[in-house]
Amino acid sequence: MKKFSFRLQRLLDIRQKLEDEQKIVLAKASGDYQLEVNKKNRILETVSHFRDSIKGKPPDINELRAFDKLLTDSDAAIRVIEIEMEKKRKIMEKELAKYTKLKQDKRAVEILKEKALNEHREAQKREENMEIDEIGKNVFIRKNLPDN
Repeated sequence: MKKFSFRLQRLLDIRQKLEDEQKIVLAKASGDYQLEVNKKNRILETVSHFRDSIKGKPPDINELRAFDKLLTDSDAAIRVIEIEMEKKRKIMEKELAKYTKLKQDKRAVEILKEKALNEHREAQKREENMEIDEIGKNVFIRKNLPDN
C-alpha cells in the first residue's frame, strides 16, 4: 500500500507558520490595547477610592482641593489614554483581520488535504477489496479444480 503524500503539504506548512506568526503579533497588539484599558481602570479606581475615603467625614478643604486636582488630572490623563486606546484598538482590529485572513487561507488548504486523504483512503479500500477478491477467487478456483 502506498503511503499518503499531500502534494500541497509545503504550502500548508508555510501557511501554518504565517498564521502562527500573525497570532503572536495579534497577541502583542491585544496586550498593548489591554495595557491602556488597565491604565484607565486604575485611574478610575483611584478616583473612586479617594471619593470613598472622603465620603463619611466632614469635608476638609485640603482633601477637597486634593480631590479636585485628582479629578482634573485624571480627566486629562483619561482623555490621553482614550486616544491611545483608540489607536491601539484599530491596530488590534487590523491585526485580527490579517489573522482571520491567514486562518481562512490555511483552512482552504486543510480542506484540500482532507479531501485528498479521503480519496487516498477510498483508493486503499478499493485496492484492498480487489486483493481480497483476488485471494477469494484463487481459493475458489483451487477448491473447485479437479485433482490431478
